[in-house]
Amino acid sequence: MNPVEFLKNKTKDVAAAGFNQLPDRGNLFLRYMTGVGNRNLDLDDSTLNSLRDATVKPPDEAIEHQVHGPTGHVWSVLKPGPWNFEPKSGAVDPYGRGYGTDVTHTLGRFNADVNPDKTAITMTDTYDMENEFEDPNLVSGKFQPVKAAQTFLSAFPQKIEGGIKPFDASDLGRAAMYLSPFKPKPFPVNVTVPYSGDISNNETYNH
Repeated sequence: MNPVEFLKNKTKDVAAAGFNQLPDRGNLFLRYMTGVGNRNLDLDDSTLNSLRDATVKPPDEAIEHQVHGPTGHVWSVLKPGPWNFEPKSGAVDPYGRGYGTDVTHTLGRFNADVNPDKTAITMTDTYDMENEFEDPNLVSGKFQPVKAAQTFLSAFPQKIEGGIKPFDASDLGRAAMYLSPFKPKPFPVNVTVPYSGDISNNETYNH
């Protein structure tokens, strides 16, 4: 390894260690913006527990699909139980399901793979801040000062119908992205956690 590459890697190691000390939403965001990616990634146990909880679902036979209205919208309804809820393999969509910011502000939607003997769950995702909730221009790498100013101001508490909109630190990050002259680099997250019980730093990062 040449000296320049060695210094570059050491700088990334130092940055990764520093990012790991931040709340995970900030940790992942800064890795995305700086190009550090998943290098030496270490997520908090509280985040991993929340992500694992989001994989818990009822069995397929507990769900009844009902068609409503002229548009044929399908509602999924839980039949009367009792049912055994447990982690299941497949796509996880936590939005609107009450899992909180530990899930929606870190991985958001992700995939889960429960191993056959039910001892571990592997959770995978690509961190890229690209979904239907985000402005596509956010990750364009174009200098957009007007949008940056609007988003910066929206981060602070303001009166809205029904109350006060609280401070939103994530909007400060979005404002910075509108000013960024480069396109952020998505990176994979692939972590295996115990199927149940305390995680206690027993997760494995598969990079």
